[in-house]
Amino acid sequence: MTINPNNKLTESENNFSELIQNLKELGRTASIEKGKAIITEGQKVDFVFLVEKGCFRAFRWVDNEEVTIGFSFHGDMDTCPYAFINQTPSTDTIEALTDSKVIKIYRGDIDELQRKNPELGKFTQSLLSHYIEILIQRNIDLRIKSAEELYKELHKRQPHEVAQIPLMYIASYLGITKERLSRIRKNFKPVDLGQMR
Repeated sequence: MTINPNNKLTESENNFSELIQNLKELGRTASIEKGKAIITEGQKVDFVFLVEKGCFRAFRWVDNEEVTIGFSFHGDMDTCPYAFINQTPSTDTIEALTDSKVIKIYRGDIDELQRKNPELGKFTQSLLSHYIEILIQRNIDLRIKSAEELYKELHKRQPHEVAQIPLMYIASYLGITKERLSRIRKNFKPVDLGQMR
């Protein structure tokens, strides 16, 4: 189980290096302060963003409670996929957990680039298919593994990413209470970066 889809533009399985550079050149740099949202629920989503620096959390309100659904880090590309693809208001909020820097790439620029370079369609399909597979695997993990097993896997695979995230958000992502996560964490050595509270 991974803590985010790991949709890293620099680690694409296909040879999209020139296309990736074109996307970056089309984008606009923005700084997002800690605690500020780059996408809010109900917002029209006409862009994707590449994380240059920092960490983001995506969440959705369910029965008056925030439910964390994912995180993104340096090198990841993120947005609210459903809202972006279907051009509907976002059902999610994505906020910065640290002071962050992103490159925002707007739909119009992406459409124009795709007209010039059909390879963009293959690149987008590659990212979306990877994202879907990660979500399917997460659903399976939540059904068959204990919270202890899930956290152990997260800690083992992405210790530095875990260290950037407040405990309450990791607990929400795992579907457990902060108190239970604290008990689970007693069995693990602290990460050198230190755990945010």
